[in-house]
This record gives sequence, structure tokens and C-alpha cells, in this order.
Amino acid sequence: MNAFSITPRDELVEIPCPFVEPRVAYATNDPRKLNNLTLIDGKTFLSNSVAGDIMPPGAPDVGFFHNDTRFLSQLELKVADLRAVVLSSSMEKSFASQIELTTGNITIRDTVDLPENTVHIRREQLLAKNTFFDHLTLENFNQKAIDFRVELTYAADFMDVFQVRGSARGKSGQYFRPQMEKDSIRFSYLGLDRRERDTLVKLSPAPARFNVRDEAVVTAEWQVHLKPQERLRIETTVMALIQNDRYVRNDKFDFASNLRLRRQKFEEWERESTSISSSHDEFDGAIRTASGDFHALQIPNGKEHIIAAGIPWFATIFGRDSILAGYQSLLLNPTLAADTLRVHARYQGKENNDWRDEEPGKILHEHRDGEMTFDKEIPFGAYYGSVDATPLFLVLASEVFNWTADEGLIEELMPALHRALEWIDRYGDLDGDGLIEYHRRSPKGLVNQGWKDSWDAIMHPDGSVAQSPVALVEVQGYVYDAKYRMSRLMRHFGEATLADRLKREATELAKRIEKSFWMQRKGFYAMALDRDKRKVEVVSSNVGHLLFSRALKADRARAVAQRLMQPDMHSGWGWRTLSASEPVYNPMSYHRGSVWPHDNSLIVHGMALNDFPRAALHTLTSLFQASVNFRDNRLPELFCGMQRREFDVPVHYPVSCSPQAWASGAFFFMLTSVLGIRPSAPKRELNIVNPMLPDWLDHLEVRNLRIGKSRVGLDFTRRGDRTFCNVVDVEGDKLLVNIAFKK
Repeated sequence: MNAFSITPRDELVEIPCPFVEPRVAYATNDPRKLNNLTLIDGKTFLSNSVAGDIMPPGAPDVGFFHNDTRFLSQLELKVADLRAVVLSSSMEKSFASQIELTTGNITIRDTVDLPENTVHIRREQLLAKNTFFDHLTLENFNQKAIDFRVELTYAADFMDVFQVRGSARGKSGQYFRPQMEKDSIRFSYLGLDRRERDTLVKLSPAPARFNVRDEAVVTAEWQVHLKPQERLRIETTVMALIQNDRYVRNDKFDFASNLRLRRQKFEEWERESTSISSSHDEFDGAIRTASGDFHALQIPNGKEHIIAAGIPWFATIFGRDSILAGYQSLLLNPTLAADTLRVHARYQGKENNDWRDEEPGKILHEHRDGEMTFDKEIPFGAYYGSVDATPLFLVLASEVFNWTADEGLIEELMPALHRALEWIDRYGDLDGDGLIEYHRRSPKGLVNQGWKDSWDAIMHPDGSVAQSPVALVEVQGYVYDAKYRMSRLMRHFGEATLADRLKREATELAKRIEKSFWMQRKGFYAMALDRDKRKVEVVSSNVGHLLFSRALKADRARAVAQRLMQPDMHSGWGWRTLSASEPVYNPMSYHRGSVWPHDNSLIVHGMALNDFPRAALHTLTSLFQASVNFRDNRLPELFCGMQRREFDVPVHYPVSCSPQAWASGAFFFMLTSVLGIRPSAPKRELNIVNPMLPDWLDHLEVRNLRIGKSRVGLDFTRRGDRTFCNVVDVEGDKLLVNIAFKK
């Protein structure tokens, strides 16, 4: 196959923008189709229908995306003017799909009808880096020779992902008339950011003809003649190219070698990761899916890899998301968390910049590469509007050390850790009251800057939105945890004076949380304080994160745990973000009553740390039962918070991301919690504290678990209400495994 030839851009013919923005063409809350096929390779992904098509054209839930731009907005296969009939579809991990198709009744020569199910079409799709392979194999099982037409229609709108989500721009760069050669199509766009973007389609065999509609939609047409039992293969390759990437060598286009390479990379990932298997096949399937997601969502950055937040809207670096996903996945593979720390240290804030909500020492919130970012229409090229990423960065660094004992990593990160601590004290506390607040400075930045960052997420019971500066209760817990952990870490590395100060400040902050947020009438903590220091007096899941941070005394932890287990908070599928008893509750909203798996996993971990294992097991069970109602047993970003009844299934949220990194990490983190896995790698110890399996798991095997420089195999077996742990093997350095059962 020859490389694409490139027509100089100054020879291209400009055309008006041929596409209607999705806010006009489609409602922004159109649901992602539940059976969409999604292939992923870091910041590149393909979301298409179960038939393998990108249809309807320009819909917000489909497309071929690369670096925050949609490079293919339409792909439609037709056979004899009809769409093919889907027989089945399957995916291999998150990089390849195989779709079995056939034709409906079509008319052939002499008006003889071709019976249904006599032409088989196998469609194989593969994603590798910025390349999308789409191969068709057509086979005639009719007893006569047949003639029919095959069409593949393409269009490329080059929309920024923010446009696709529904942000109206009212302007665009230069679109050029598609260029066709014998066996290729080239779509071209020059953005307002002056970056050249091309979608190049290679077709083999060359089609009989091309048809162009509205100057922008191109259909390639083949006239097919198949004898009985004869096959024809049509191979297409689509590349998303930016700037100097346009010139491509032949070896980039080979389907077989790219499939082999992606399989090899996945096998390497599996060999380096913890293996988990159990007595429950469905649960094992959920674990395999989640592990595959963590492989697929990795983005290379320098020598490291960091996890993209999720598909389709967040296929990029996110501070809070990648940090928490790294923490959740320590059981699976601690390298992800270590790489996450290095990448975030690289992007740590260096200056005061209002446009980006940046300050020295602050940890990145989001990093985008699309046209709207480079054209400075939005501040997300490197955007820092997150109040919690910085303390969570410190928390993760401490926990990675617990798992790896990697002193070299901590010494490398030490300047970044000091800068993060300085940011908390110098910039995080906006009014000097000892609490951490957020306030947007960028006119295009986020209004709310905690994990519940939708505009209406932080509401008073009367429906009024809390005005910033806002102090979120869970963020105070993160800061408490960060300072307490850093006191121990700094002492280990010889900074005793700083360690003493941090421990004292953590203790003072715990008292301040109690004084500022406790609601005596409700027997619970407020969600936040607004700019007037007025409590946001709603019962929310945010408070459960105080259990994760261990910021509460035993009696308060018990009160929080008991309140969270009430039916208005626990839907039966998991904890809601907001109590169903609150006037502002909405189970279909993004943050005011929905169920988020990552949120639940943090609370589960907190329940286990505070010796409420039954509550932890209950929610692990609830979320697992929810997962079997989603494709490949994959927990989505969120789902609706309606109360569960007998025979119900979870109610899908219309634009939930799937996969979403911290949703994929939920099962690993909940397993870490209920199995009581608490490593202390610097002491060459692994503590297993009060392990418990749910009543639907008889046994669970953990192999190749990395603790420091050791690899551990563990067997967990349940007998009635008791779960026992057996150490199968320890490879590498000596490791003391302590198994403790609390009354």
C-alpha cells in the first residue's frame, strides 16, 4: 500500500463551513447509545454504533476523535442502498471490534430477489495511535453469482470536543473541498489556531467512483460481483493528522502488525499487573474490563504514562481524576500512580495567571489540545481550577510510598511536595480562617472547583446556589490527610521541624472541621460553607470522604456511617450524591442525587478504615449488581439515583462517560478496602486487617501483587461470616505478611 500523497494546502479550494453546530442539530442531553462500541488508545478514540457506523452524522455521541478534535463525523456502510443488518458485535479489550453483518432482501439482475442472510459481511475495526482501520470481508452464500453495490460515506467536521458537547462558537476556521485520488480521500481544515488538521482515508481496492454531496460529504462506491462462496475484502484506513504528522510511511497502515502490537502491549500490561480471580465469573469479567480500561486510557507524557479521565468528553489529563484513579489502582499496578505523580509535578503551577486560575505550587486540573484551547477561547490548555487536586497530590505521594518504598521517587518529587504544601497555606486559604476555599478568577473557568463541579452542584436547601468563595467539607478532609501524611513522610526524610508543624496543623484543622461544619440539628456535617460562612445545610456524600481522610473522631465517624446507610442516602445501587429528603434533590441531575462509583469507592474505603466493614461490603455488592446491567460489566461515570426496587435495573444517566477512569478504579479500591490490604513497604510489611468477602464470593485469588520489591500471592476464602487469608508465595525481597482480625 502506498503512502498518501499530499496536495499543498495553497492548492486546496476553500468552502464555507458545511456543518451545523451540535447545539442546534442535536439536544446536548441526547443519551449515549447504551450499545455503542468504543475503541480507545489514550487521547484517540472511536465511538460508533453497534453496526460500526458513525451515525447519525455529527451526533454528539459518535465520532473518530484525536487530541480533542473530531476527525470523522460520519461513516456509513450501505449495501445496495440499504444499511446492513447486524447479527452480532464483540470487542477485543478496548482496541478492536468484530461486527457480523448481513443484507436484507435486495434485488439483483432479472428482478430475482436475493434472500436474506445469504451475504455475510464481517467488519473488523482496530484503533492504533492516531489510525483507525475499518476492514470489510464480504462472502456470498447464495447459490448464484450476484452483483451489488457497496458504499462507504465519509465526512469530517473537525469540531473541538467542547463544540461536540454543545458549546456554541458561531465561528470556525477554513474548510477545504475534499480531495480525491484513485484510492484515497483527504479532508482538510485550517483552524482559527492556525493549525492544519487532515483526515486521510486510504481505500483498497480503489473504488469505482466517488460521489460528493454538499461539497463536504464523500461516498466511495464499489461494484461487487461475487460468485457462490467467493469473498471480497475491502480495506480502509483513516488517519487523524495534525501539522507535520501529515507525511506517513507505509508500515503505519498495516492492520495485522498493529493488531499484533496492541495485543503484545496488553499482554505486557497484564504481566506487570496484579491478577485477580474469584469464584464468580461475572465479577471476574468486571475486573478484566476495568483492567483493560486502565490500559486503554493511558496517555504517554515524556517517559511516563498518565490516565485519561474518560470517554468521550475527558480523553485527556485531569488532575483530580488521574490522582484518584492512581490511588484506586495501586492494587492493580502502582506504576500508574508513580507516573501520575511525576507528570503532575511537571505541570505544577509556576505563576499567578488569572486566565488559567493558576498559582505557584497548584496542581493541574485539566490539559486540552483542541482548537478552542489554542485559539484562547477557553483556558483549558493548562487549567488549574481545582481546589482539591493539590492536597490529593500529597495524599497520593504518601500512599505510593506506603506501597512501593521508592525513596528515589519521593526525593525526586520533594520540591513539588514542598510547593504543594506552600500553595495550601499561601493560596488555598483565601480569607485566613484556616479553611481552604475556591473562587474562580478566570472568566471562562469553572464556577465550582471541587469534584462536584457543575454550576448547580452546591446548593442551599432553598435552591439558592452557594456563592464563592466556597469551602467544601471534603476538601478540608483532604488537607487534613495531606498534612498528617506529609508529617510522617517528612520525618522519614529527615525534616523533623516541618513534620512537627504539619502534624500540629492537621490536628488544628480536624478541630476546625468539627466547629465549622457540624450541623447539630441534623446530626451530620454540612456540605460546604459559602462566602458568608453560612453552612450549606444539606446531607451529601461529600461528608463520607471525611471517613476516607480519617479526619473524624470515632463517635462522629459512627454517626456519619449510620446516616449514610439510611434509605434517603443509599439508593440500593450505591450512595447518592445528595439525600433524597433534600428539597433540591434530583436523581437525574449530575451532582444532586445521582450515584457515582468513584464517590462510593472512597466512602467504602473510609468505612473499612473506620471499622464498618458491613457497610463497605453492602455497597461493593450494590455496585457489582449495578455493573452487570452495563455493557461488559463496566461501571459508568455515574447513573441516576432512583430508589431500587425488586426487579429494577439502574437508570442510565444520558451523557455518562464510559469508560471513566475513576469508575473503572472503583472495584480495585473497594477490594483493597474489604480485603483489608494495608501495605507498609518501607518496613517490608504487608498488613491484612480484618479481611471480608461478600456472601456471593466463596474465594478470591490475588497474584503478582507488588509491595515494594516483593511480589505476593494471596488466597482469600470465606467460611460463613469469616474470611481467611493464606499467603501463597512471596517473590523478590523478604516481606512480612501480618494477618489481623479485629473483634
